[in-house]
Amino acid sequence: MSEFTFSDSRITYQTYGNGPAILLAFHGFGQSKHVFKPLERLLYKQYTIYAIDLFFHGNSHYLGNKLLTKSIWCELIGHFLQAHSIERFSLMGFSLGGRFALTTTECFANRLDQLILIASDGVTRNGWYQLATSTGLGRRLFRYVMRHLSMLTTFGHLLTRLGLLNRTIMRFAEISLGTPAQRALVYRSWTQFRLIRPNLAVIAQSLNDHAVPVRFFMGAYDRIIPGIYILPLTKRLQHHELTVFKTGHNHLIELTGEKLPPPTPS
Repeated sequence: MSEFTFSDSRITYQTYGNGPAILLAFHGFGQSKHVFKPLERLLYKQYTIYAIDLFFHGNSHYLGNKLLTKSIWCELIGHFLQAHSIERFSLMGFSLGGRFALTTTECFANRLDQLILIASDGVTRNGWYQLATSTGLGRRLFRYVMRHLSMLTTFGHLLTRLGLLNRTIMRFAEISLGTPAQRALVYRSWTQFRLIRPNLAVIAQSLNDHAVPVRFFMGAYDRIIPGIYILPLTKRLQHHELTVFKTGHNHLIELTGEKLPPPTPS
């Protein structure tokens, strides 16, 4: 494990492979850099992968006095690239990590070789997320619910019985909120990341202008981030590739590694 410190904050990361192309990879919620370990076996000759722990995950810590913003994030990534003498690179984001990959794209599209989005968050805004984080009242209610899990569970099962909430999503929520530490992570991540909102119009225009290859990988049975969630971005792109695997949400990273084409020389 390696670490990079900038402005009192720290990101930890793991390097996989030793190929000529550089790939920055961002994991999903509740995960760490280690979810990209299977890619080392598949892509080690093609890529050098910097798998980065998002803040509040792994051993990464955000110590800023302000909310994390896109400008703060991009400044950090810019210094990371400079410290590692990286000029051109690709991006990969899975689930929550897709939101950070998109935000990084917003700042560095002119330096990208490709953008790889795996069941990406940050394209379609989640109504529950907006309700829980966009206002002070919503955040207070969110904090209360996280401290009174039985209320959330009862409400969730009611929505499931009424057919308003998918059982897979309810099960995912129960697993993700099973311990006090997990609930604290949900609250902290959701509230602290609320300003990380990719501007799809700007991103799509930059990707089109710089002819950056964009590859989407989705799961046909994914109920957490279904395929329709990427439409607000794909309809703005002049070109993109879409691969749909016959799987759910949790096995997409390794399947993507098996199907990812070799990098195109810059």
